[in-house]
Amino acid sequence: MTGWQRFGLMLLCYFGVMVLFPDYDAAGFYFAGITLMMWTGVILVLAVINNILGLYNFPNFCRFITLVFIAAVLFSLLWYFPQKDNVTPINKLKYGEFPTMQDIKRGVNRFTFNFDFVRRRATRPENFINQELEDNKEKINETNQAIKEAAEKAKKQAAKKIEQTLEIEVE
Repeated sequence: MTGWQRFGLMLLCYFGVMVLFPDYDAAGFYFAGITLMMWTGVILVLAVINNILGLYNFPNFCRFITLVFIAAVLFSLLWYFPQKDNVTPINKLKYGEFPTMQDIKRGVNRFTFNFDFVRRRATRPENFINQELEDNKEKINETNQAIKEAAEKAKKQAAKKIEQTLEIEVE
């Protein structure tokens, strides 16, 4: 495999880990950037060794090297990727905390961006409003349900009070 193919597979690994484990802050992006540069250097060294030794004549051996490389990238990401709760992804997997569909949705939303800038400051929280949309929908639905239940309860109490004061039957 060529260096570009290894680089593409490495980017897929990074994207997958960042989507499956979205509980990271700015440190996660810094970690991803620094390790991405480090692993790109490893890809360059592998390409030089591949060309010097003529390993491109052995495609199965090149695939094996790529498999070992991708396993090392995934292992380092899962072992060291910073999370807000200070539990690494490998430990979450070890203790049975597998990513849910809600985690995947939050992870994909982390990669979206709202281009409707407020005063053209990219760091304002209003610019990232679409990233918490799914969580807010659930909270709004819960609040609406609680309001409906409270309104029904108030109706029943008012009907009971009117029934007692006027001594009529209400259906």
